[in-house]
Amino acid sequence: MTAFLNVIDAAARVVVFFARLVIIASGIVLTVITTANVIARYALSSGGLSSAQELPMLIFPWFILSGIVLAAHMGGHMAVEWVYDKLEGHSRLVAFGLAGSISTMSFLILAYEAVLVAGIAGVEKSPVLGLPNSIGYYSLAAGALLVSLVTVAAMLRVFRFGWECRTELKPEEVAL
Repeated sequence: MTAFLNVIDAAARVVVFFARLVIIASGIVLTVITTANVIARYALSSGGLSSAQELPMLIFPWFILSGIVLAAHMGGHMAVEWVYDKLEGHSRLVAFGLAGSISTMSFLILAYEAVLVAGIAGVEKSPVLGLPNSIGYYSLAAGALLVSLVTVAAMLRVFRFGWECRTELKPEEVAL
């Protein structure tokens, strides 16, 4: 069982590492594209870059979902901290397990449904870049799946090593 917990914890660390990379990279790209488009609006007679309208719509979901994955890892997504503070011992673990299980199942269902919708949306293409409109839905599916993984990792860590080993979001900490 300890080997399984180690694998889950390692997978969660890899997910968090890549979520941080995605949020930083996509944030930089979004800033560069938006800035370039603002400059192009004033410098070009065409009124801006046509692709600059579509790229943020494709990149923004990855940016947001990476943040959600990080928040879920830190215990800050759909948090019920006030309940945990009022409970002790076994009751606290039961509440934590129930909240984590509901969250995990909800995000797995969301991932499944997003893949179904992506199949439908993939028929349509963006007008300028010609990319399938399913990209945003696939980002939602990937993000929901990763939130489920880090939630399960957090639950297993607490159940195995105790409440003190829970990853906790502190207001003074920066997620990145």
